[in-house]
Amino acid sequence: MKILYAAAEIAPFARMTHTADLLRFLPASLQDQGFEIRILLPKYGTINDRRNRLHEVIRLSGIEVEVGENVESMKIKVASIPNAKLQVYFLDNDKYFKRKGMFTNPKTETFYEDNDERVAFYNKGVLETVISLGWEPDIIHCHDWPAGLIPLLVKTKYKDEEIFKNTQIVYNLHHPENKGHFDGTGILDLLGLPDDVDKESLLIDGKVDLLQVGLKYSDHVVTGNHLTDQFDNLFEELKIKPTKIQGSPEDVSKKFTEYYRKITGNND
Repeated sequence: MKILYAAAEIAPFARMTHTADLLRFLPASLQDQGFEIRILLPKYGTINDRRNRLHEVIRLSGIEVEVGENVESMKIKVASIPNAKLQVYFLDNDKYFKRKGMFTNPKTETFYEDNDERVAFYNKGVLETVISLGWEPDIIHCHDWPAGLIPLLVKTKYKDEEIFKNTQIVYNLHHPENKGHFDGTGILDLLGLPDDVDKESLLIDGKVDLLQVGLKYSDHVVTGNHLTDQFDNLFEELKIKPTKIQGSPEDVSKKFTEYYRKITGNND
């Protein structure tokens, strides 16, 4: 079974929340069980190439991503998680990710003004990379608000891509923190969505909430260790019954093994 992990953080390379720690363990343990795993995250300026032994994947060089009316190219670099055989793919683009902060300016502790472009680039870049790889995922496992646009993109802009025709989208919320609020439809305008997508319908009080967009367009929703009832009202409003997958890293690994096989009917 092929599983793509889309997350903006993974230890030891980049950490904002507890999600990074889980993603250090979970994909590696699943790969040890025979799952085929790919992980894609931004190549932030804080990730040192030499120290982390990153090297460029030449056959994936020059992938282009449309962000609004602009076209940005990126390099794909890869490194192994220390003491694990699992490789992590990094989306490298100087314009959006060379800076030292992830989504917050470390000097001012405020959100970067171009985070809408950065998030749009990352979410589209993940899918463009998978297409260039020619690697058909059974599951795309999206984590927290930074990956909230991927379900929307798969179900709209990329719906006719053969590589995603059998892909199921799992959206995983790990903790109550949600910084994915953007004014107006600007961030959606950057995605190049089809004309039949009603972008205005995705606004809540004049804002796009990436977390809610992710919930609405996913096939399955999972909640993690650091959530209790914080989103229960939202789940009820959206008529979503999430699956709780919580516990120690070992417990979570076992539960996800069973969960992936259940939702795909695939025991490989």
